[in-house]
Amino acid sequence: MVDGERRRDALLDAAVGLLMSRGYDKLTMVDVAEAADLSRTIVYRHFASKRELVDAVAARALSAYAVRWRKELGDDPAPGTVASIFGAAFRVVADDRLLAAIATRDRDVFGRYLRDPDATMPGPAGLGLLGQFLGTLQQAGAVRQGVDLASVAVVLDALTVAVLHAIQEHQGEPDGPSPEALIGTVTEMIDRMLTPEAPDTDAVLALIDQRLDRTT
Repeated sequence: MVDGERRRDALLDAAVGLLMSRGYDKLTMVDVAEAADLSRTIVYRHFASKRELVDAVAARALSAYAVRWRKELGDDPAPGTVASIFGAAFRVVADDRLLAAIATRDRDVFGRYLRDPDATMPGPAGLGLLGQFLGTLQQAGAVRQGVDLASVAVVLDALTVAVLHAIQEHQGEPDGPSPEALIGTVTEMIDRMLTPEAPDTDAVLALIDQRLDRTT
């Protein structure tokens, strides 16, 4: 069982490297087998298709994202506010090329996978999940009442893509904004738009931990 898990992880590690360097459209199961130093037969024992392999790559990345996001949130000076929640998410995703590609639906990376109706990659949020999460935060007292959550979800999704693209485009430019500045600006906007006068941060953190316990 352990050997099977190790082989599966080795295949996923190899797939990540090839996916980021070549993109989904040029990725082959043979390439993955060779990169992992395993046979093609082993690859197909674990994954029936290239699409299923990339589904698993995304699922593993998002599971690790949840753990890193919670740690980053706990290190925030004001954990449990809506600004801290989204600020932590931005920082974790911006620091990981695969997560950034998932969040922005990077066509250079995922190519035809994005048009596959059977693909299961939801992204770190996704409009449906993001709207539900905002509703949960609202019930817990982190988001003010009277907000059109469906519209906010669309705005936040668009902001996420824009900020991550901006971080990639301006990275290393001496006169460009730093990733920290960009993230700070967008989280301040989120804070002003959504935070009630007295957010119940303890209730929010407890709720987040309950949700993570069910999914990790």
